[in-house]
Amino acid sequence: MMKRLACYALLALAVCAALPAQAQSRTELRTQLQAALQRNLGRSMLAGALPHIDLRTGAVTRYYPTENHEIILRMDEVYVLCATLVTEDGTEALVDYYMTQSDGRFAVIQTEVNNRAPLHALMDAGRATRLD
Repeated sequence: MMKRLACYALLALAVCAALPAQAQSRTELRTQLQAALQRNLGRSMLAGALPHIDLRTGAVTRYYPTENHEIILRMDEVYVLCATLVTEDGTEALVDYYMTQSDGRFAVIQTEVNNRAPLHALMDAGRATRLD
């Protein structure tokens, strides 16, 4: 009986010890994703703004970063980070950055401006889930 209790105690200790490591791993992942997004935005900015072409109209809009959202979504090996950008006249836009890792580096593979319907559909289907 004492051996059994000792085994359970060791098992519980091992599980508890593993929890901070998992949390650290997620924290590191979140930090890496945010840093990669910031590097990508820095390379994409022209005169302090992020230009975006509306492929339906041909109009170019200059967006300015204002807020990165805390929630990160995951779809297998693809992560989605969201941000709020603003135009020169103050109009806000929700932007989703789809990112993946290659050769140990994260990179943006797709950007969606004010086009949340596909992401919501992926969430509703259970394909995109919150990275906690």
